Amino acid sequence: MHMSRFVVRRSPNALMLFALIICLNFVSLSCSSDQQSTGMLVAASKPETSIHLFRIFKNRKFGFIDRSGKVVIEPQFDWVEDFSEGLALVSSNGTKGFIDMAGKWVLVPKDFEVINGFTNGLARGNITGTSPYTKGYIDKSGKLVIDTKAWGACEFSEGLACVVTSKWGFIDPSGRYVIEPQFDEVSYFNEGFATVTFWDQSKASQHKQGYLDKSGKVVIKPQFDIAQPFSEGVAAVAMKDGDNYQFGFIDKTGTMIIKPQFQWAVIFHEGLAAVKVSKKWGFVDKNGNMVISPEYDKAEPFWEGLAAVALNGKWGYIDKNGKFVVEPRFNEAQAFSGGLAFVKVGGSDANAVRDVSGFDAEGKWGYIDKAGSYIWQPTN
Repeated sequence: MHMSRFVVRRSPNALMLFALIICLNFVSLSCSSDQQSTGMLVAASKPETSIHLFRIFKNRKFGFIDRSGKVVIEPQFDWVEDFSEGLALVSSNGTKGFIDMAGKWVLVPKDFEVINGFTNGLARGNITGTSPYTKGYIDKSGKLVIDTKAWGACEFSEGLACVVTSKWGFIDPSGRYVIEPQFDEVSYFNEGFATVTFWDQSKASQHKQGYLDKSGKVVIKPQFDIAQPFSEGVAAVAMKDGDNYQFGFIDKTGTMIIKPQFQWAVIFHEGLAAVKVSKKWGFVDKNGNMVISPEYDKAEPFWEGLAAVALNGKWGYIDKNGKFVVEPRFNEAQAFSGGLAFVKVGGSDANAVRDVSGFDAEGKWGYIDKAGSYIWQPTN
């Protein structure tokens, strides 16, 4: 399971604010995040429904367990990603490459520093023989199949990947541009739409965001100060009101179906969206009805019927009636995936010292089931 509130990668909890500016390795773009909730990034961040193994962290090393808590791959790696398309990206003693689900090394790329796991059969990374590094993609044999000749690129999502030279465009898995570089900033595609940002060149701090389709056509004109990805056919958008934002929701025609009225909002998932009202978080349905009263300090989207929420400094899980199924007792809590959730005890939430893998060096991490029972006792 991936650790949310740490880094942006593919998982249900890589849910940092999708201000709709891509944060890429070695790409310096102005990504922002809402400090009240991280439940934003969903594009290219959905859980892999066939996940069989879960990351663990023990004695400062990473390994994997199955759903029963049995160790399948002993903790031995300095860093790992979740499995994607049957392989996991790992690092050990300076060697970086891919292992299979038996823990066997199957690919150590040459002249290529992998950044992410495989999507669409391709893995993104830096071509190390270039100076400065340019982005490219390898296939599962380790062959460099796309040299973007660009300084920035993202993972593939819905068959396309954004690439930047002086402007952003999109390539397909053959490396061909299907949307020519022409945009100031873009996002991943999600449900057939990607956000696009147009900057006012005369006022560097001002911009507007809208949406593209896969032909590169701007189908919802740039008019929002924040535009989040589409999920379940709707997207949260916001306009600035003085120093604050007012969030509402639009459909794919750009029609406002829930009027702007929230201090913040996250994506819809499983029919509900977390929204912030008067500094507290609750959940609304697609009619804009507040179905779970705003009484939480923080909230994440629903996954597998439960949502992680924070109250009085601790995280727990509620059901869709707003009832605590797992009482708040964790310092951090990830979304459920495959019936388990990754949780942290000890350490701190906002001010923890984190190592290079993004882990809180002070806390211990474990897995619980939906009854709140430990499948893997917290370790570090």
